[in-house]
Amino acid sequence: MQPLNKKKRLVKRYPNRKLYDTLSSRYVTLEEIAEMIREGEDVQVIDNKTQDDLTSVTLTQIIFEQEKQKKSLLPLPALRNIIQSGGEKIVDFVQTGVSSITHAREEAEKKLKTAIESVSSLPSVQSEIRALRKKIDLLETQLKKYEK
Repeated sequence: MQPLNKKKRLVKRYPNRKLYDTLSSRYVTLEEIAEMIREGEDVQVIDNKTQDDLTSVTLTQIIFEQEKQKKSLLPLPALRNIIQSGGEKIVDFVQTGVSSITHAREEAEKKLKTAIESVSSLPSVQSEIRALRKKIDLLETQLKKYEK
């Protein structure tokens, strides 16, 4: 998560369709903007002449380019549904997906915790863990000698 006081990264779009990153003072590609967003940057794209906010259009264009390159983000029925609903159902689609992922993650964490607890309570596993701890301690001691 990025700090709250972090400013938006401003990218200006010129009439020749070039995109200029004002922070790095250079022209950037759609893929570079996508990478900025993946890294947590808050990117805003504006038309240099009219000052219109083109962020939504640019992000949609990035998604379109990824779809063209077969980096499919959404299944075909979902894309059709978005077009049919005029985009109104996309929020529901995303919220449902996030909710499903969160639920699956929580369930996996519960099962993993249960599995670890059941395995670690076995006497043979406990003795192996103690033996491994002794070996690690010995290796750390030897390593400290070599560091000196």
